[in-house]
Amino acid sequence: MIPKVIFKEMGIEENIEIIKWAYFEDNDTLDVNSYTLEYFPELKDISKDEIYKKIEEVVIKKYQEYKDIIQKEVKRYNSIWNSINDKYMDAISKYLNVSYLETKEIVAKVGVIAVFPRYLDELSFSLGINLKEEELIETTAHEVLHFFWFKKFKELFPLIPKDEYESPYLAWIYSEIIVDPILNSKEIKDIIEVKGKAYDSFYELEDGKIIANLREIYKENISIEEKIEKGYFYLKDKLK
Repeated sequence: MIPKVIFKEMGIEENIEIIKWAYFEDNDTLDVNSYTLEYFPELKDISKDEIYKKIEEVVIKKYQEYKDIIQKEVKRYNSIWNSINDKYMDAISKYLNVSYLETKEIVAKVGVIAVFPRYLDELSFSLGINLKEEELIETTAHEVLHFFWFKKFKELFPLIPKDEYESPYLAWIYSEIIVDPILNSKEIKDIIEVKGKAYDSFYELEDGKIIANLREIYKENISIEEKIEKGYFYLKDKLK
């Protein structure tokens, strides 16, 4: 059965927890703290003793202020994605030569957040409001790709522990970089006419040479399994 992305309203407590995570996350690649402070400038220059209470206050206020908009965005997002869901799922499954995910629904929670975490165990992700149609499609395609990707990655590299599917490990870095060559491949561009983009910091690796070389690997006339393995060992050598 083809899995379906279902957009739902994020609960206020979950929204608060995501902001707390983003505020305290220390990751140069993602820089989620800076994005969060831009979204919630009220959180700047708050003492450690007061920050937890302040996060709850500002998130509750903004959540309540935007509650009607969140509900409208849930409807809009579902309407936009529904038209391409099945075609995209089928295209990614065929591209990676992997079966569909063992779930009927991929839940996407919509809230007042600046960064969009994904959860591999739950096959779910979170995203913010007021995304343009292209942004919504690119973000959803990006997150869904991760779920299919790690299903395939596990088949090819069964000894790599699941903990390394997260930052800052190589398996995680690879999963984020290949968003570029895969979402911009002809097979996927025939379904979604948006540009798939990795995190900005990855385009800076060796002045862009690493991501350029990975693009070339994924254009080679070899099986997807060979592409994934070749790309992984190339990246492992370059980032050792």
